[in-house]
Amino acid sequence: MRHDRLVLTLLWRELLAGLRSMRRRDLAWIVAGGGALLAYAIADIVVALQAGAATLRQVQPLWTFGLPGTLFGLGGFAGNALARLCLSRAFAPFLRALPLSLRERRRMAAVAACTLGVPIASIVATAVGLGCVVIVKPLAPVWGLGAAILFGAGFCVAAVLRLRSARDLVHPDTADLAGDPVGRTPWLGAFDRSTPAWLSSWAWGLPAGRITLSWRLVGAAILFGFAAVVAAFISLVRQDAVPAAMAGLTGGLMVFMLSVRFHPLGSPVLRTAPLGFARAWLRLARLPLQLSVAYFLLPAGAALAAEPSAWAMPLASGFWLLALNGAYAVFAAYFMTAPFVAALSFLSAIAYTSYESLEYGRTVLIGFAALVLFLWHRAQRRYRHG
Repeated sequence: MRHDRLVLTLLWRELLAGLRSMRRRDLAWIVAGGGALLAYAIADIVVALQAGAATLRQVQPLWTFGLPGTLFGLGGFAGNALARLCLSRAFAPFLRALPLSLRERRRMAAVAACTLGVPIASIVATAVGLGCVVIVKPLAPVWGLGAAILFGAGFCVAAVLRLRSARDLVHPDTADLAGDPVGRTPWLGAFDRSTPAWLSSWAWGLPAGRITLSWRLVGAAILFGFAAVVAAFISLVRQDAVPAAMAGLTGGLMVFMLSVRFHPLGSPVLRTAPLGFARAWLRLARLPLQLSVAYFLLPAGAALAAEPSAWAMPLASGFWLLALNGAYAVFAAYFMTAPFVAALSFLSAIAYTSYESLEYGRTVLIGFAALVLFLWHRAQRRYRHG
């Protein structure tokens, strides 16, 4: 018996269950408000494209390298995220009773990822084709088709690599991951033992704070470290604090977004404990915040050394880093089981707020703050009442 569509069916059932669990009033607000914001954003994009149509048509590096590289990168990002989502369903604990091999589970995840990737590639192709029509770019359908091909290529490469790296999580070779016969001290023991103990390790899936080195962790450390060193070098050579300060702010925010996880907030074990929402939220955000600040300190120190008179720049970057980390932590707590959706929503809100602030000034930040407070209230109610 083949189970190729099992993961796809599980995802569809989860979507339906999520929609049914929402109140009709909240669903109506999301559809109506989100649709209005999307229409307004599309109208702004169309106006901006029409205003810069002549310039965009003449920038050859954009069409030769910029757009293809962006499409391939977006496809890789989407392929990795969808493959990871499908693999989590293929290796779900309640499927352990099924006599499915590692190869069959990978095939189920591959079928689901490809099925979900086709409409996304179609949306990308349509967006690029319509953008070319707006700026009167010749051969707009061909550009749309090329966009779909480039996006699909990146999607397939990332998805295949992710699926091939999947291990058998149903029948692991190691029987007891929590035990340590050697008696080594956990790496996170000094940072993750405050009450409630090992909460961040639980969120990361680490047994008692013991970190297992992997190519992904090493690659991310090398990439972020290289970016920090390059930004610090540029600031020191040019005697300008801006590159290092901006690199510290951006890199620190990315480290926080990649490391913070709030899915334990949905666990009945945590919700039924005598632990308030604010304390659990702060406890889950504590270790990622430490990592974010630790990464920020190197570029910030280089920015201060490069231009001591501009000490306000790294200081302001540090305050903005804390503010953005706190705002994203609220988004992540609201979308507790969907970090990709939380990151996409947060970045979209930041981009939209930044765009509107160019026209209306910093008063737009009040709307963003109101959105953060609303999401905090909703996440708190969900934590208390399930």
